[in-house]
Amino acid sequence: MSGPSGAPKARWPRPALAEWWSRTGGSGAEPIFVNGDAAMLRTALIERSLAEVSRLTRLNQMLIEDLAALRESWTQAIRLPPELEELLANLRAAPPRLVFETPAADGDVLVPAAVPAGGAASPLLRQRLPMGARGFLGIDLRAAAPGNGDGFLEVALVILETEAEMARWRAPYRDLGSGWLPLRLPAASALTWRGLELRIHASGGTAAPRLACAPVGLLGEYACSTPAGDAPSGAMLEFKLWGGVPDLKPPAGPGLAALPANPVIAIPEQVVATARSTRELSWAYPYFGYLDRGRVLLRPLKTSPASAACITLPAKPGLTALSCEATIDDGLCKTRMLTRLVATRPGHSADDAEQGVGVLASSEWVELTEPLKPFSLTARLPQPESGPVDLHFLSRLPEGGKLDHGRVVFGRFEAELDEQAAWKRASIMPEATLT
Repeated sequence: MSGPSGAPKARWPRPALAEWWSRTGGSGAEPIFVNGDAAMLRTALIERSLAEVSRLTRLNQMLIEDLAALRESWTQAIRLPPELEELLANLRAAPPRLVFETPAADGDVLVPAAVPAGGAASPLLRQRLPMGARGFLGIDLRAAAPGNGDGFLEVALVILETEAEMARWRAPYRDLGSGWLPLRLPAASALTWRGLELRIHASGGTAAPRLACAPVGLLGEYACSTPAGDAPSGAMLEFKLWGGVPDLKPPAGPGLAALPANPVIAIPEQVVATARSTRELSWAYPYFGYLDRGRVLLRPLKTSPASAACITLPAKPGLTALSCEATIDDGLCKTRMLTRLVATRPGHSADDAEQGVGVLASSEWVELTEPLKPFSLTARLPQPESGPVDLHFLSRLPEGGKLDHGRVVFGRFEAELDEQAAWKRASIMPEATLT
């Protein structure tokens, strides 16, 4: 058999040659055996190259088609579930949260004054924070005395791992006043450092400010300190730490604080644990009691009067709303339950709360339509309240309801604060932040 030029065509190698090729490590396409002159060899190589180019072209075309189909499937078929999209939207719309709050103050400490000459480092009041950098949005310090003269309170937030300043605030004495001093970042931090410390000193003026101190309790490593050692023993600065979604910028503009309106704080478990029944009802099973993790059992017994309980909340300046969740925690329950949340000033009974006497705010009766699903109750005040409040919560059966496996549990008690009413001053933004 011969080719176009009359020379013999290339032939596939004999089995012995193919075996030798494989044994000696040959790879790629199977070799061919060419029997002829140089022209015949060139012809065989050209044919082999053209065939390989055609093969690679086909594979490339198939790859392009596969990638196009994959992109199309991502666009049309593979999407985030609606529940996840809703969760992400809620996270981005979520208000800041109170991450940590010290006990009430029982003393104060003088802020050290800066040393202006000689190049010596300024004496500093140091306060380590029980929070990392990620999600950090701001801190509130409580000034016991604002200081006198034309001085400044200097506050630096330092990352302990690197000694870099994360933010620096500078507030004149005339803007301080006694009470809470809100220090904010423009947006919740996305940094991941774990150790944060406040370093505070005063400069200028005739008298430096004094900051309120609270008992450190079991958090001994968070006690504040000064070079002169005049900080109260076993004390930390009184402060509140605020957190948010990293890099989420709240609304900004003239007259707006860095915290959006109505930051949310959880009502502590130890406060919820003081809940008391306000109607003595008789039943064979326990109908009221504190459970755990800030949850209270209040079983509905009758259509009227409703089962009732109350929590007395300490004063929270700027209180604008109270909320909780109610859940039928028995999956066998076939009866719908009714629940309600009412806020009054201290001293009002469950009858007053149910009949609207002395009520500051109340929710409507909310029907729990299915077991194991939490339902939200919110009592929103018409104007901010700064004194103690009694929070009443009630449960009852609807008309014609039967009490079959009915247990209602109240939990996730929270309060909303009006930021401007709570601190009576606009937030102080940092003069410099870490980029």
